[in-house]
Amino acid sequence: MRRWWTFRLARALALLHRLLLRLEQTLSPRNYEIVVAMCIGAVAGLAAVILKHAIEGLREWAYGPDPTSARLAFVVLPIVGILLTWLYLRYGLRKPITVGLPDLIYQVTHHRIRLPFYEMYAHAISSSLTVGFGGSAGLEAPIIRTGAALGYNLGAFMQSNQQRRTLFLACGAAGGMASIFNSPIAAVIFAFEVILGNVSVHSFIPLLIASASGAVVARVFHFQQLFILYTDQWELEQLPVIILIGLACGLVATYHLWIVWQVHNSEFARLSFWRKLLIGGIGLGCLIYLMPPLFGEGYDAINALLFGEYDELVAHSPFYSLSDNHWFLLLFALMVLLAKGISSALTIVLGGNGGEFAPTMFVGAMTGFIISYGLNLAGLAELSVSTFVALAMAGAVSGVYKAPLSAIFLIAEMTGGYGLFVPLMIVSALSYFVCMYFEPYSIVTKPLAHRGVYVAAHERDKHVLAHMQLDELVERNFSLVRPDWTMGEFVRVIAHSRRNVFPVVDEDGNFLGVILLDDVRHLMFDTTRYDSVRVKDLMHAPPATIELDEPMEKVMEKFERTGAWNLPVV
Repeated sequence: MRRWWTFRLARALALLHRLLLRLEQTLSPRNYEIVVAMCIGAVAGLAAVILKHAIEGLREWAYGPDPTSARLAFVVLPIVGILLTWLYLRYGLRKPITVGLPDLIYQVTHHRIRLPFYEMYAHAISSSLTVGFGGSAGLEAPIIRTGAALGYNLGAFMQSNQQRRTLFLACGAAGGMASIFNSPIAAVIFAFEVILGNVSVHSFIPLLIASASGAVVARVFHFQQLFILYTDQWELEQLPVIILIGLACGLVATYHLWIVWQVHNSEFARLSFWRKLLIGGIGLGCLIYLMPPLFGEGYDAINALLFGEYDELVAHSPFYSLSDNHWFLLLFALMVLLAKGISSALTIVLGGNGGEFAPTMFVGAMTGFIISYGLNLAGLAELSVSTFVALAMAGAVSGVYKAPLSAIFLIAEMTGGYGLFVPLMIVSALSYFVCMYFEPYSIVTKPLAHRGVYVAAHERDKHVLAHMQLDELVERNFSLVRPDWTMGEFVRVIAHSRRNVFPVVDEDGNFLGVILLDDVRHLMFDTTRYDSVRVKDLMHAPPATIELDEPMEKVMEKFERTGAWNLPVV
């Protein structure tokens, strides 16, 4: 049976290869890229739809029909999902995968892309187990990774060059994201802002086609849009509240970045898997039991706020009896906001697979609800809560991901128009600048910056340096000398060398110092000193040394500081 399936798969791949090859030979390079981008976007969109549908049934079963009852399943299911994810990766897949977007960003920006074939399905399976069983993370990052792997491996299958493979990678990522939010323009901008790091006119049309294909596939399969927003037009009198929302979103985004980073880099994260699962799993389960909106992605809670069903926040929690107390709802929303970053980071640290996009939208929605609903309760304003929930979601995405354009167009497309475009611009810009003041890196670039391998795309000189590999720049055609050699022996080496720098090493090859030709020029023709002067008397320490794994930015700083033409790599 297995041989039969292998044979069928080989025939299907051969047929696909011939079809794509015929297209490449028939169409112009530009049109070929557009056709392939459309196919990649459609397949990525289909993968996203299947993944989203896969978790809905289990989520509905976990919640149950009675909102007044607290569900002990909230304690157990996330632990089960994380355990199943770990078992699948360790004993089923048996291959390493990295979760989230930082590794993908690193590969793209450093032109070291390697997305194995199994990433086309591994992220979808593992994240469905994690999030489907209630892990407090998002599916957007796994869907983007799945679409990126689809696009890149198709390019590799057709033996395309690296530039075209990168384009197809971005097409897959954009198609998957567009199918989730039904926002093709925002998906294209997200691909430029976050994944590629720069805008290319050549890439724009294929990316747009891929995003549109993903959105169309979602519609064909009757995939319900995540959020249905009926927002009112904004009024000038609301401008102070809009500004307040923007500033608050910046602070919330800063907190979310900080708490996620603290959990990921805590001593707890370095414990063994079983100890983490025992301690952290119980903690995660208790958090979700007390605050059910933390279960899964959290989009159900966001929709409840958008439809004005505020008592749904405390449904299935031990505090449902207090759902009529409006001020308690505000306090509960604040606690959920503060806990979401902890629960989402715990889900990943414990071994789950997911991302931070959905948690970011979640904390933004809670921020907008707390401010607008609180002002309404205090009698200070009469605001449309759903409008400010939508604005705050854009503010959170802008601050956490440092992607203000993506945030603006994402919410604008989801609201079905551009009536909120001006307040979206204000909120996104304010949140971006406030968060940038406290934390200059996004949630996907901070791990790279911590490793010293990320440079913002607008810093062109540093961007070029980030792409340079030190081991490719090291010069090795030097003549090595020993410290106990005489001046006469050294002169014979100079006679056959084309360099004016001579490293001094011991018998084990350890670097001791350096001699420049200018250091011995006055002794070269004084033969009376050939036997009395030794290399160790002439050598001196270099102005600085470089380590082979040192970032290029620090290497250039050493050259600029010392003014040296050559520095030894040790």
